Amino acid sequence: MKAKKWLSGFLAATMIIVLLAACGKGNSNNDSSPSASPAASPSGSASAAPSDSSAPAKLEGNLVVWTYFDQVKILAESFMAKNPGVKVDVQIFPGDQYETKLMTALQTGQNAPDIVDLDRGYIGKFLESPYLADLSAMGGDDVVKDHIPYVKEYGKSADGKLRAISDNSSPGGFWYVRESAKKWLGTDDPDQISAMVDSWDKIVDLGKKVAKDSGGKVHLIQSAGGLFDIMAYNTQPWVQDGKLVIDPKWKETYETQLKIRNEGVDAKLGFMSSGWGSALNNGDVVLTSMPSWATFMIDNKDGKAKGKFGVAKTPEGWFIGGRYEGIYEKSKNKELAFEFLKYVASPEWQLENLQKTGNMPSNALVFDQNQDSFKMDMLGDQLILKAYADQMKSLPGVKADKYNEGVLSKWGKVAGEGINNNTPYDKVVQAFKKEVKNTYPEIKVE
Repeated sequence: MKAKKWLSGFLAATMIIVLLAACGKGNSNNDSSPSASPAASPSGSASAAPSDSSAPAKLEGNLVVWTYFDQVKILAESFMAKNPGVKVDVQIFPGDQYETKLMTALQTGQNAPDIVDLDRGYIGKFLESPYLADLSAMGGDDVVKDHIPYVKEYGKSADGKLRAISDNSSPGGFWYVRESAKKWLGTDDPDQISAMVDSWDKIVDLGKKVAKDSGGKVHLIQSAGGLFDIMAYNTQPWVQDGKLVIDPKWKETYETQLKIRNEGVDAKLGFMSSGWGSALNNGDVVLTSMPSWATFMIDNKDGKAKGKFGVAKTPEGWFIGGRYEGIYEKSKNKELAFEFLKYVASPEWQLENLQKTGNMPSNALVFDQNQDSFKMDMLGDQLILKAYADQMKSLPGVKADKYNEGVLSKWGKVAGEGINNNTPYDKVVQAFKKEVKNTYPEIKVE
């Protein structure tokens, strides 16, 4: 995953296409994705969950899956092991080429796959296209009935029909080196730290103290841009009834970011830059807002990170990224493809995925059945599912659309520049509206 300068630290959410094409470029370099964390080193201490895949006793046939994410091979192998009569051909494409290549294949119908992987950053345009099968008509709503609301809703088209299913939830939290937290916060207990940073006012005050106590050498958080990630899906959609809408929470967020920057609370580190990674590993930044899949940034060579980290809650629940799977409308193997998606949605697969890769599940049953037992080596005795569960379930469910991610990136760009230059909010809004007008002339901007 390629690091980006913090021109807009928020672009972690919307530029994930660049940062590993949102979920990994079929990575030969072991980069991870918004939906996975190969470096998570889970201990495998979760309890077994019954399968609800409801697949027939014997399935036969061939499926072609297109993806940009190499860990889909693990999913395919698991499905084939349980269904030896099925061959799943996983074809992986570079992430920076994938979206265009996929759209062309679906439009022409030439050599098109049966199952397509879709990244959260551009899923909206595919959901509203004629190329994805209506999973609701196939019984898909029942298949995802136990899924976390915000994950489930994002796989629906504007008419409320389910067209894509995800096996991951990509939650975020404040990751920290326990030793550093003890030194600068007086504790490494995740519940105590969560209480210390459950509001942005508390974060500013605590950050000022850490900066003072360390002589400016240590910062509480990595970047004011982290607030973009956290607020991105805790605000109303940018475009409603064809009009640009700026949620009032963005003003509050921006002013908080300015305060964080001006008070020396953040280290001004670009998301997943080399400095960001170094500070994460050595504790020079006490709290790093990080999605669950980004643990590949942690140096865990020879298990050196075992028990080293903890995760505290952020003031509001959030997530970055997400990989969804849909069925090509003209596939000749729709029924078999739907059985594959049922497996994707099942607790059986999501538990296996959690144990093997550290991927946080989208099925709430996996959270519920394992939150009191599942542990990851690098987090010691912390029950990480419990740390994420409540915030994940409370996030609002919002449907994808063709504008939200793009407009969100425009805000991140302009507001990021504003924070760097200490620009007043009103001027940032003016510049943002100009960007939106130039890029999306069909949107009404007042």
